[in-house]
This record gives sequence, structure tokens and C-alpha cells, in this order.
Amino acid sequence: MRFTLKCAALVSACMATFPAYATNGYFLPGFGIRSQGMGGVGIAYGRDSLSTAANPANAVNTGMRGDLGFAVFNPERHAAVSDPGNAAGFGFFGNTESDAKYFLMPEMGFSMPLDDKLHIALAVVGNGGMNTTYPENFFSFGGPPDTPARDAKLGVDMMQLLVPITVAYKVNDNHAIGASLVLAETRFRAYGLEAFQLFDAGGFTITSDPNHLTGQGFDYSYGAGIKLGWQGKFIDDRLTLGLTYASRTYMTKFDKYRGLLAEQGDFDIPENYGVGIAIKPAKNLVIAADVLRINYSKVASVGNPGMSTPIGTNGVPSITDPSKELGNDNGMGFGWKDQTVYKFGVQYGINNRLQLRAGYNYGASPIPDNMVTFNLLAPATVERHYSLGFTYKANENLEVTGAYMYAASNSQSACGQNIVNCASFNMHQNMFGMTFGWVLDPGPGELEEYGDSNWGGINFDGWYAGLGVGQSHYRDLASSIDSAVASVGATSTTSASPLSEGWKIYGGYQFNKYLALEGGYTNLNDAHANTTITAPSAGTIRTNVATDAWSLAAVGTYPITDKFSLMGKVGAAYVLTEITASATGSGSGTTASVAVGDDSYRPVYGVGVSYALLDNLNLRAEYERFDLKDINIDLITAGVAMKF
Repeated sequence: MRFTLKCAALVSACMATFPAYATNGYFLPGFGIRSQGMGGVGIAYGRDSLSTAANPANAVNTGMRGDLGFAVFNPERHAAVSDPGNAAGFGFFGNTESDAKYFLMPEMGFSMPLDDKLHIALAVVGNGGMNTTYPENFFSFGGPPDTPARDAKLGVDMMQLLVPITVAYKVNDNHAIGASLVLAETRFRAYGLEAFQLFDAGGFTITSDPNHLTGQGFDYSYGAGIKLGWQGKFIDDRLTLGLTYASRTYMTKFDKYRGLLAEQGDFDIPENYGVGIAIKPAKNLVIAADVLRINYSKVASVGNPGMSTPIGTNGVPSITDPSKELGNDNGMGFGWKDQTVYKFGVQYGINNRLQLRAGYNYGASPIPDNMVTFNLLAPATVERHYSLGFTYKANENLEVTGAYMYAASNSQSACGQNIVNCASFNMHQNMFGMTFGWVLDPGPGELEEYGDSNWGGINFDGWYAGLGVGQSHYRDLASSIDSAVASVGATSTTSASPLSEGWKIYGGYQFNKYLALEGGYTNLNDAHANTTITAPSAGTIRTNVATDAWSLAAVGTYPITDKFSLMGKVGAAYVLTEITASATGSGSGTTASVAVGDDSYRPVYGVGVSYALLDNLNLRAEYERFDLKDINIDLITAGVAMKF
């Protein structure tokens, strides 16, 4: 057991460096795929080890188990700005959509009793995050001299990882208390904000430190806090109440962005607290609800207001107090209000192997309408979340849990406010997730929450699923663009940024130890190139190529030892490629943009190695090539494959 948990912790900790993207402000709706299938509830009801991140007292109910899973998160974000007639010089910019639409969200945890009363747990979960990658920079068009080009990218990337280390104590049969030391890490970067480095109107320069405002790459912050919880059971265990309190998590400062975030780069995790209730009208029916309060306004970089009124005559801002400049103790922030989140979930045990669940989650947007401009970078505007989920008990020791969540589209807009005068943004989200639970000793009451009727279950023998993360490489991108330019009688020089993050999820069926059939989804992310046209007229072209693929391949395996095998694959992929190009004539200064799609079936092949870490868990490292018409894309990944 110790070996299993250590290996699971190692794998998940490595994967957890990837960002998570949240929906209650920047917090996740719930901790764990099971919780998110019930609207994010977890204060009064939790059965997996990940629920200890919601309420430390849950550890007395989870038994001895380990959980390992991931979700694919799909946020769709749009923004538009305009500044008609404003002396600051920012002009109209139509609707633009953020790139990077698919993200992995890993999670893991384990829990175990030390005796009848004392229990311990550890979880590795995403607390939340924010991400935008706008392909065109609406903070540069028509702005001050020497601001970035309109086709320069603009955005932020922030993720928070929590590692609660939990101790819970069962006071008696009806009451339990718990406490967690919550370790935290935040990763952050911002880019494309050079216009604010140069902005100077009436002595108000917006930032206190222009050299640490934007484009500094990733910076990391670390910290810790505490979380306390209580649960009480009443009316013969038919009613459970829960309380939680999480202190402010004090983090080290983002030194690279001390000219952007208030208090010289401080970005603490806000205090939050909540109450929960769970009712069991029947032993296989659970109805639960939580109310959570998140005090965003108490963290200066999040809660301090930005400019709330328009820039005045001749570009002079309405706020001229230097103490309000970005990066200062009272510096401008995102202006978020405190948020109250309401969560509701239902779970029903169909039979002795299957549970179904559904949920609803609501939290009013924390963004005031007069704070829209800065929040274009982090449009945490969705409010209503709908979810469905299930848990299937494959055998006495293995649970498979899945969930789908849809966050309904929500928009915010305002005019006559700040910097660009008029701004609007919109977001909706999809999330698909799956978690595997190894149950060595179920918690009290867990088995009763399945139904009474017997079901033989599904035969999963031979089936497996996995994920891999790594790096994609767009080969021959620069030469392909130069060849395309040459085909129309022009000459050019292109420099490319061909490397990007890549990941995949897949499933397959192993016919025997030598042959399997495998299909899945691969996100090859995107690559960029800048082209300088030298003849017949001067100009520049910025090209972005974004690619993902659905593939089906035969996988051959050759065992070298009982645990170590060589792999090879060959198959076909339906490759979806979107190419966006923006051209600027140096003489006229005019800009034209065009976007085209190039979707086709293309061959895919690769090689790899596999190592059987456990009986049903393999580590895999692979190299694959997607053979496109004009360029080839290589993908190198490392990950895990789970046998059912």
C-alpha cells in the first residue's frame, strides 16, 4: 500500500504543474471529479480522499483509499473593446476569441485511518486559476507610440495548486473534527501590456515599476495556510451538518510582476468559509447543499479597485494619485467583490455497482460592471454551472468516477468607465473528468449508498485508458511560410517559435500481449512565426498555427522483460488545423487579418516504451509524428495508462 500511494503521489505531483482554470471567481466549483458531478458540494458529504480538501473532517468517512484522475477543461472566452473619440488614442477593436481552449486538470489523493479515531489524508488539487491568450492585442491598437503591434499576443496565465495535509479526529460516533496544513503554489505570467509601460497622462503613469509589469515569463509563489472543519451526524445518520474555515494563505511575492500586482507583487489566496448539509431520505439517496463565502476583496491585488471613471480631457485620467499606480500598496487591482457560492447536489445508488449524481452551482460574478476593462485579462464571469456524474464499482477495490460540467454563457459590458471607454467579455465552459479510486477499506456507510439490486457489471477485461503530457514541435514551419511567400513572387525571411506544450488522452483495447487498438484526442497546441517581407514591397506577417487531432492506431508491443516493453504504432488522425495570419504594410501602416482552417485525414506513427509500475498501472514515454501536408508535428509525451 505504501508503495502504491508513493508512486501515485509522485506521478500526480509531476502532472499537477499544469494549470487549472476555475469558475467560481477563480476557484474551482469543487474538489475532485466526484464532487463536481454534484455541483461541487463537499462540506457535509464526501467519500473520496479528494473531499478532504473541502472539509478536513471528511477524512473520517473515506476509509483507506487512493484516488488519481484528471479533467479536460474547455473555456470559450471572447472580448471586445472600443474607445470612440477618446483622447487616449485607443480605438475600436471587434470581437476576439482567446486561444488555448483545452487544458488538463490532474488530481490525486489518499487517506487512511491510524486507529478507530485518528485519520490522516493528503490531496494534490488545483484551487483554480485564470488564463487568456488573445491573438490580437486590444491594448495596443491606436495607443501610445512604440506600443506592441496589434497582432502581438495579450493575456495572463495563473494557476494555484493546493496540497492539504490533513489530520481528522472522530470525537464520538456522531461528531468529527479535522485540520489541514495547506501548502500552496501559484504560477503566474502576463504579456502584451507594454502599452501601460509607456502610458503617461498628467503625471499618472499607471505603473510604479514599468520594468516589472509585463513579459517577464513565469514567476512562482509559495505559501501556506490552515483549514479547519467539523461534521456532526443527527437523526440516525440521516442528517449531516458541516462547517469549514480556511484562513488566508500567505504567499511569497511575484517579484517579476511587482509593477503589476498590488503590494509589490503580493497575491495571497483569500480566506473562505462555509456551511453544508446532507440528507439521506433513503440509504441510497443523498441530497446535499453547501454555501461558501470567498473574501476576494481582502486580497489587494484582486480586490483593490481599478479606474472606475473615464479618462478625462486630453487623456488625463480621473485618478491622479500616485499611490494608486499598479504595484503600490494601494495600487489598482481587478476590483473583485466578495463572492457567495451556492452548491446543490443529488446522488442515487442505482444498484450494487452504480451511482448517478447531478448538481447545480451558482455564484454571482465578483466583477463590478465599472471594473470590466482590466478584467478582460481574467473574465471570471460565468455564474451558473450544471453537472452530471457517476461512480461505477468495477470490483471490490476499483471505482471509476466520471463527470461532465457545463458553465452557461454569461456576458458583462460597460461604457464610460476606464482606459478603453467601452468593453465587454463573454465566457462559457465545458469540463469532462474521470478519476480512478483504489479502495482497500471503504469508509463507514459508503457501501450502503449503492443500491440493493445486484448487477453483474461490465466486463472491462483488456480495456485501458491513459494520458500523456509533454512537448510538441512544429517542424519546417519557417521554410513552409517562406515557400508560400515565394509562390506569389515575393521574398521573405521567417523566424518561428515551433515548440509548445502538448498533451493527449486515449483509450484502447489490448487483444493480446502483442497487439492493441487505440484511439484518442491530442492537443498539439500552437506555434508562431514572424515573417519579414523584403520585396516587392516591405511588410510583416505574423502567423499562428493551432492544431489538435482525433486518432485511431494499431499499437504493437514487444515485451523485453516482465515489466518493460517496447512499443510502436501506426494509424490515421483527423487533424484540425487553424491558421491565422496578420499582415502589416510598413509604408501604409494598414493591417489585414485572415483565418483559414485546414482539416484532413493524415497518417500518424510513433515509438515508445512502457513500464509496468503496478499490475494495472503502466508508465509510458512516447514519440509520435503527425504527418501533415506541408509541415510535420512531433509530439514527445510521458504519462500513465490504467488497465481496467
